Amino acid sequence: MKTLTVVEAKERLQEILHEPGSEQILIIQDGEPVGLLSPITDPAEIERLKMAYSAQLQAILAEGRREIAEGNGIHHDDFWKDLEDDK
Repeated sequence: MKTLTVVEAKERLQEILHEPGSEQILIIQDGEPVGLLSPITDPAEIERLKMAYSAQLQAILAEGRREIAEGNGIHHDDFWKDLEDDK
């Protein structure tokens, strides 16, 4: 794994992003890790990351989990039946 300072990473960002066969790069500031650049080669991984860091989606999921914990969910058979009925 490569290591760069924040200043080096900032100065070389374009080059880093377009390096073929790039690897993870640890970003350090004052000798301490502050970030990690990681190449993404799978388009599905990009979508997964967008969803994982979407505050709106995370709020929806949290609300759903809360409702299920309170017993307000629906049985999966009922869900699929309702979905079929809507067609």
